[in-house]
Amino acid sequence: MPIGVPQRLRDAAKRVLPEATLGRLRSTVLRRYYVESLISRESRSARFLRRTFTGKRPTLYHLDVHVTDHCNLNCRGCEHYSSISDPVFADLAQTVRELERLAELFENIEQIYLLGGEPLLHPGVDGFVCETRRIFPRTRLYVMTNGVLVTRMPGSFWDTLREERATLLCDSYPINIPHDAIDELGRERGVVIEWMKPADEFFRIPLDRSASCDPAASFDRCRGLSNCAIVRGGRLYPCAHVAYADIPAKRFGMPDIEPCEQDSVPIFGGTTGDEIIDFLMAPVPWCAHCDFDSFERYPWSRGTGEAVEWLKAPGEVDRR
Repeated sequence: MPIGVPQRLRDAAKRVLPEATLGRLRSTVLRRYYVESLISRESRSARFLRRTFTGKRPTLYHLDVHVTDHCNLNCRGCEHYSSISDPVFADLAQTVRELERLAELFENIEQIYLLGGEPLLHPGVDGFVCETRRIFPRTRLYVMTNGVLVTRMPGSFWDTLREERATLLCDSYPINIPHDAIDELGRERGVVIEWMKPADEFFRIPLDRSASCDPAASFDRCRGLSNCAIVRGGRLYPCAHVAYADIPAKRFGMPDIEPCEQDSVPIFGGTTGDEIIDFLMAPVPWCAHCDFDSFERYPWSRGTGEAVEWLKAPGEVDRR
């Protein structure tokens, strides 16, 4: 339960409540009082006034953009399935078309993460930074990396980050990453370096092939956890789990977890920004695959690439 709840109350709840009930209560409290949406930070009243009287376009709070689908760090149960992805490099021209369209649909996007996979694997990563900044001059722009390649990047990469006011956001996995050397490079090059909280743990939301979970309940518990808009192939998805579900579907021969058309929204055509926001803040059919009752945390480790890292095994018992 969140830090703001008194410790005695948390301890009492653990003693008297079943684990499943405690998990749902924790999710409800976090969502209602602690977790802000990664889709929109606009209140209901402000949204009503803007839509009714101003005609102003909405603001999308957060957007993920894959620069690569694959990665050089084999994390067990990767949320983006990068550890089992074939090498895929994003096409800059396609990404530019998508970002320019999003700039037409939204007043602004507060923050954009260029990630993957591992974005520093892309030989043209500089271009993604430059074009994103050109299209969204007011956004907070991040390049999110696992840190493995940072000290090997050429001076042109650092110049691009500095000139385009992009922050290098580094994960803190329990591997041999030279934190001090990276921080020193940032100071020398005039680039802001930020570090994620130590990632000693990953979380796992097992995927139920039978899609027997309640989509609304799953989505309700997902807000602020994985509900991050991500663009792929001219469509916006509510999270990476569904956006890249075709990767495990093909890898493991499981077409039943392939996303359908109703799991994403097209950005080209007549769809408005407000319609997209409404779509992203509601469950999609694929949410029925997310078994939050079996949610678990586990120590970070390198993966084996086996299906069990993502899928709920037959007969697996609920952990909450």
